[in-house]
Amino acid sequence: MTETIQYPFSKNTALFGLFLPLVFFVITFNNLRYSYANGFILSWVIILLADLIFLLQFTYIFIKRFLPAMRNQVALELSEDGITDYTRNIVIEWADIKNIDMQLGRNFSKMIIDLKQETDYGTQIAISLRWVAGKDIEICNTTQAYFEEMTKLG
Repeated sequence: MTETIQYPFSKNTALFGLFLPLVFFVITFNNLRYSYANGFILSWVIILLADLIFLLQFTYIFIKRFLPAMRNQVALELSEDGITDYTRNIVIEWADIKNIDMQLGRNFSKMIIDLKQETDYGTQIAISLRWVAGKDIEICNTTQAYFEEMTKLG
C-alpha cells in the first residue's frame, strides 16, 4: 500500500498574496482622498471602484489562501484514490490520468495532467503549484513517481 502524501498551503505565498492588493489599495486610497477633496467626481468614482476590487481580492485571498495556510491545511494530496487539489476543489482519479507533466514558469510552475477522456474540465487539468508549499520540481517528480506506482498496481 502506498501512503498518502500531503502538501500544505504556502505561508509565504499567502502573505505575499495579501500584501499586493493591500499596497495597491493604500496607493489608490490616497488618490481617492485627493480626488474627493478636490471635487473630481469622475476620478473618485473610478478610484473607488478600483479600491473595492482590491478589497475584494484581499478578502478572497485572506479567506481562501491565508487562513488555510496559517492553519497548515492541505493544498495538494496524493492518495491511493488520486490527486486532490484543495486550492480549486478538484479530485482526479489515477485511472483517469494519461500523463503528468510540468510546465515551468517564471514565478511558479503548473502540473499539467492529461486525462484519458473528456471531463467537465476538458482533457487537460493544470494544477498551479503557486499556493502549495514545497519545491515545484520535487512535487511534480513525486506526483509522477506516485502515478507510475499506481499504474503498475492497477
